[in-house]
Amino acid sequence: MSQRFTTHSTFKIERMYRASLERVFAAWSEQNAKARWFQPAEEFDFRVGGREVSRGGPPGGPVFTFEALYQEIVPNERLVYTYSLDQEDIRISVSIATVEFLPTDEGVKLVFTEQGVFFDGHDTPAQREQGTHEMLDLLGLSLGESHPDRFELLSRRTLPAPRSLVYRAWTEPALLAQWWGPNGFTNTFHTFDASPGGIWEFTMHGPEGANFPNRNVFHEVSEDRIVLRHESRPHFILTATFADVSGGTEITFRQTFETAEDYNNLKPICEEANEQNLDRLRAVLKGLSSAE
Repeated sequence: MSQRFTTHSTFKIERMYRASLERVFAAWSEQNAKARWFQPAEEFDFRVGGREVSRGGPPGGPVFTFEALYQEIVPNERLVYTYSLDQEDIRISVSIATVEFLPTDEGVKLVFTEQGVFFDGHDTPAQREQGTHEMLDLLGLSLGESHPDRFELLSRRTLPAPRSLVYRAWTEPALLAQWWGPNGFTNTFHTFDASPGGIWEFTMHGPEGANFPNRNVFHEVSEDRIVLRHESRPHFILTATFADVSGGTEITFRQTFETAEDYNNLKPICEEANEQNLDRLRAVLKGLSSAE
């Protein structure tokens, strides 16, 4: 029988995110937002005393179980949780993590501190710190990018579906209507011609009953790239590119406004709305993949 031992360690990681304090905190506190960058939770009870449980791992590899208990939550300021990590039926570590959210002129400074005990060499502090760096990279990607010099918002997402299926979800109106728009919105299509110069007219219905007429013109349409101009107010160019990557298709979703005024007014709304739009696309693709 191998000798048992423990290793104790503390590490701290600081990151800057060019996003609002509310959005960065929501990336930890809202289940759908957290699932963009963390293993989707089977149980998510974000309150003091609440649990979060998720399971996952590499294809064909061992299953890891993350089980957290929230110890303190100060909205938009701090959260503290304890968590265990198991590899199959072996407990490999127990930690306490503190996440601090500090507003700055550029966005939010996030300070992540972990104090852990690692068991019998199944995991090491260096591996955990590296994994946390990668996790916080994914968090940054989930918040999107903003480029005020170009009046542009950009989101990237790897979708677990082949490029041909992603293209179908963009160009078949029955599929597109299921996911277009942020959470709670539905669509009625009036005209749809997914070809260069083609018109797409539809009414978007808000969750409170308001109706929003929309008119788009397609400029480019291919399995690699779709470009359209939103001709209703506000005016913008939407460019979506699709690339084959390990695990599916990487989509780059680029929204470029025509004026600084539109960019500044709509950035707080569209940053999160665009991410929700891609969440809904992912759900539709998951359903299509399961049916095939």
